[in-house]
Amino acid sequence: MTELTKEVINSMEELINRVQSVISSRVVAENNQIAEIHVLADNSRNAKQIARDVQSVLMAEFKVDVNYKIISVAQIETNGRLFNDERIAFTNLTFANNGVNLEATVMLTKGSEIYEGVYKGINTERNRNRIIVNATLECVSKILPEDHNLILEDVDIYSFAKKRIAVVAVTHATPQNEELLVGSSIVKKDDGEALVKATLDALNRRVISILDN
Repeated sequence: MTELTKEVINSMEELINRVQSVISSRVVAENNQIAEIHVLADNSRNAKQIARDVQSVLMAEFKVDVNYKIISVAQIETNGRLFNDERIAFTNLTFANNGVNLEATVMLTKGSEIYEGVYKGINTERNRNRIIVNATLECVSKILPEDHNLILEDVDIYSFAKKRIAVVAVTHATPQNEELLVGSSIVKKDDGEALVKATLDALNRRVISILDN
């Protein structure tokens, strides 16, 4: 049985939020059991289908069998605007190792569009993390207008609260100003995936606000 720590519940909510049509969610646990799941969604899909998808993703990722009766789905009119499509989501990460060089290819999804970013560098343990983040930045840059620049400042993986946490700092620079953006992600299965997600955690809100203007 999965222990429903605060970190696990946050991860569940993050996963539910990636389900098509979902805008936000809240998981309520009592006595290490999921008691309630509240989902806010747009009206582009049937509420029962959304609830079934929530059941499926929790079973697939966390091996938790949730009764559909505890999933409440509230839907709002969005005038055709699908909020879930605003976020950039991790899709895939692959490597090509050529002697001393390592090439990382990151694939991200935004709505129905798939973007690819590639970055190559010297294959050392520390530089590997920078290569992954830079490949992610190359990918996100394709979504942004040309006068928006993303520069990697720092990246590392720390031990915190008995977990390994990927932390990324990125400068977002335009002709008008610059700002430091910081994101983090718990390492669950793979360092590389956590690094990509930490980068997206730093950038997603800023990207949404830029594209909305």
